[in-house]
Amino acid sequence: MISTDSQRVQIQNIVENQLPSFVRDDFPLIADFLKQYYISQEYPGASVDIIQNIDQYLKLESLTNNSDSTELASDISFTDTTINVVFDSENNIFGTYQFPERYGLIQIDNEIILYTSKTNQSFDGCIRGFSGVTSYTNLNSTDKLTFSSSEVDEHKSGARIINLSSLLFSEFLRKIKYQLTPGFEDRDFDSDINERLFISRAKDFYQLLSNKRNWWSI
Repeated sequence: MISTDSQRVQIQNIVENQLPSFVRDDFPLIADFLKQYYISQEYPGASVDIIQNIDQYLKLESLTNNSDSTELASDISFTDTTINVVFDSENNIFGTYQFPERYGLIQIDNEIILYTSKTNQSFDGCIRGFSGVTSYTNLNSTDKLTFSSSEVDEHKSGARIINLSSLLFSEFLRKIKYQLTPGFEDRDFDSDINERLFISRAKDFYQLLSNKRNWWSI
């Protein structure tokens, strides 16, 4: 995800102050309506978010700074709006690390959930039974994404929590890997490898090997 230091001002945070006072007086709900509209367009991976931040999303620092999934720490029922996640004590990494700070999409089993905020170990203000993109590939049409709807369900501790907000950025990263490291675009790197450093310096590495082979053949 984009570093919080690099994020632009979002329209949802300023739209109310841009309305003339007579509009706010005559239509008191218009500010809330517009704010909710821009929230739906500015969450990570949404259309306005991509337009505003495309230059950042094409940087390896942003594309390799995402978490694909985490794990549910306790059972959740149909009515729970807080989702607790595990803490990796061995590596001292909290469960929501590298998930969007707010308005992120997650999937547990077949249920899609929108959370409005998070702490180190929980997703809060969850809107259950949501809809969203669950894949950017489609078995029947490779040029089409998969948009899914879901229903509220119960989930057991240990279930995988998928970061749907990172799917689009994974596709961006795959394309960059295809350009810079062809043949590695569908490969997962070992956790001990610095993925960003490898991709950015792979050309130099293979150029060095080529130069050595040319030197040895002399």
